[in-house]
Amino acid sequence: MRKPIPIIGAIAAALAATLVVPASAGPNCSTGYHCGWDIGFDTGKISFFNSDQDFRDNKFNTGVVADNNIKTVSNSTSTDYVSFWYREVNYVGFLFCVNPNSSVQNLPDDGVPGNGIGLGNEASSMWLIPGGTYPGCY
Repeated sequence: MRKPIPIIGAIAAALAATLVVPASAGPNCSTGYHCGWDIGFDTGKISFFNSDQDFRDNKFNTGVVADNNIKTVSNSTSTDYVSFWYREVNYVGFLFCVNPNSSVQNLPDDGVPGNGIGLGNEASSMWLIPGGTYPGCY
């Protein structure tokens, strides 16, 4: 009896490898900053150099409040600091993290800012943690 060749698994792995797009730093985020946009890289932007425990008083460069309105993020540091984004002020309710020199555009959301569903349009604080890259972060 012949042994089946695991070709389906190999094809699936090859296809997955071609579909995965690695994260990269955002095109409009200055070196050393962590940035957020209300939709994509060409929309309202806010830049953070340090952690921020409360986005309620922060606005994009368009004047729109950043709290619960960030859908695209970038970590434009070259090394060390990972940005951890949280659902609530004071770093409560971890949402996602972004490794140095990486970004993610159009985080999944349900279109209702601040309702706790999805990742986009939910962030209310961001904490910078040193240590290089973290597995599982964008």
